[in-house]
Amino acid sequence: MSETIFAQAREKILDGVLNEFSKLAKIPRPSKHEGRVSNFLKKFFEERGFQVVQDSFKNIIAEIPASTGRENSPLTILQAHMDMVCVAAEGCEFNPLRDPIKLIRDEKFLRAEGTSLGADDGIGIAEILYLVENRHSFSHGRLRIIFTVDEEQGMSGAIGLDEKFFADASFLINCDSEKFGEIVAGSAGSVHMTFWRELHYVRPDTKLFTNVAIKISGLRGGHSGEEISNGRINAIKVAGQILLQINRRGKLRLSAINGGRAFNVIADSAQIVLATDLQFAEVEDLCAEMECRLRKVYGAAEPNIKITAQVVRRPEKVLHAKDYESLIHFITLIHSGVYFLQPTDSTQVLGSVNLGIVRMDDQIVELKLLPRGNADEIVEEFITGYSQAGKLCAFEMKMSTPSPAWNFKPDSKLLKLAEKIFTEQNGCAPAVKTIHAGLETSFFAKKNPSLDIISIGTTNENIHSPNERLHLDTVAPHVKFIAGLLEKI
Repeated sequence: MSETIFAQAREKILDGVLNEFSKLAKIPRPSKHEGRVSNFLKKFFEERGFQVVQDSFKNIIAEIPASTGRENSPLTILQAHMDMVCVAAEGCEFNPLRDPIKLIRDEKFLRAEGTSLGADDGIGIAEILYLVENRHSFSHGRLRIIFTVDEEQGMSGAIGLDEKFFADASFLINCDSEKFGEIVAGSAGSVHMTFWRELHYVRPDTKLFTNVAIKISGLRGGHSGEEISNGRINAIKVAGQILLQINRRGKLRLSAINGGRAFNVIADSAQIVLATDLQFAEVEDLCAEMECRLRKVYGAAEPNIKITAQVVRRPEKVLHAKDYESLIHFITLIHSGVYFLQPTDSTQVLGSVNLGIVRMDDQIVELKLLPRGNADEIVEEFITGYSQAGKLCAFEMKMSTPSPAWNFKPDSKLLKLAEKIFTEQNGCAPAVKTIHAGLETSFFAKKNPSLDIISIGTTNENIHSPNERLHLDTVAPHVKFIAGLLEKI
């Protein structure tokens, strides 16, 4: 393989990729708001004279001609997604529709100031742009670049892509995995489920003399697929447990409950406001007991959990008892976390559900769930089960189009080639795995079942959280790995 592009120092390659990434970081790009970044990418390819399509979803599809002498090589798709999960640390003022991501770089990591970084999947896009800019430094066949929208909130971009963009392709390299040294060859299916019910309010009973706000904070949150088996606590479930404990010791009426950030983020905070006939000191003791109990069980994974209570003004209205009972029953019924593991590999999660959001206003309460399964049948079971649970608790339901699972192909030519090249370049074999997270590859495989697909990426920690960071030492080797694959295809 030609090493021209990699005769440069790794730092120069890294700087080139991070230069592309910094341009993306300046453009707000939460899911379903990718218009600006889509236009930016379209202009990138147009200015370099490439054929580019921006479809009705704002997906970008660009054609890169083959190197001289490689015109008959199979067509390969390089793919990444534009949108990012935008979350901010507590106390950080951040408007995801307006504010840029502020980057902080040290010797080992790239992170953001107070917010998620967006390396999922901005770093994949940045690397592809860098390779396009340096395309004359290595040999490659005809390439098709596909950048999709809305991967994080429903995969509408991947779903909406015209099948014609996959029909003539032989290989697809997805650049949306989170650990360098792993080659992903299968992923989970999922479905977004939203449950809601109308609310009825009454005036709080004067016998409920303690008015209190309880806050659960300090939890790690994180990706609801990749981090779901790491023992992290769901703040919404904790809020439900606190309500049940208060109810066992006295009476209460709920005024408000809110928590979580997104479907696919483990809820790291929640707040409840209520009136009770317990003394405030009793509520404080109960919160301290709950915090101690959770630290005892989950302390290794959640060392910073904090449950606090404070006296607030008497709420003007509280939930009718029937509404409260339906809500607390439903929160209790939802098991948020791992359901079962692969029998032959206890590290592989096969089924899970994340209770990502609870929102309550003057009219409705809404809960958002994200079930995942590494087989379509598992997702179907979750849909059936939670639909019935919602009905039992008098909740209405709507759901997204289920995302199919991407099934492992042991005879994949691209996988075998990728294993060979990675080993040659790095002196060790990569890990080949299926993941318990959703990837757009599942929809691409459905559009062209003969398409040979792998997913690879740099090492990114704590994605979908303000603690997200990119391991800088994995960027240049990953660029080299992609180029090595393209040279041998």
